[in-house]
Amino acid sequence: MTRTTSRRARSKTIATRLGTVAAATAFLAGITAGTASAAGMSWTGDFSSRGTEVKRLANCAATAWFNKSKVGDEITDCNSAGSNSYWDGFHLAEANEHKIEGKRVGYRSDQSCPPKDGFQYVKCFYVGGKAKGNPVMTVAVESYGYGGMDTNVTWYYL
Repeated sequence: MTRTTSRRARSKTIATRLGTVAAATAFLAGITAGTASAAGMSWTGDFSSRGTEVKRLANCAATAWFNKSKVGDEITDCNSAGSNSYWDGFHLAEANEHKIEGKRVGYRSDQSCPPKDGFQYVKCFYVGGKAKGNPVMTVAVESYGYGGMDTNVTWYYL
């Protein structure tokens, strides 16, 4: 009788341990998967026919604001970002997500920067120079926090 009881107790102990390990593994896999999918960039909206360049400039300027609190002429590192694939990726310090939305706005006869669409102006770019057919864009922060940032880009063609 002792042998049967001992075998039954051992089986229960093994089953309990396997159940605990399986639950812990599933829990940790869920956490890892959630973190991996939450981190990164997302792009929505219209970014003009020079979309890649506009997106890179916006990402660079918004990152300079988020990471270093820079605005306008303080942001000098982004002048060549339009041709640098480094800015295709996520670079916000200690954040999980960066959403950038592009919005085309009406032409401005004075050829000035479009109005900001958000609470914080970041930077204006004349993409490809101040020539007819090139986009003019303004980068602005819509919202931000520990999780990341939402950035808006308003633009029009000269």
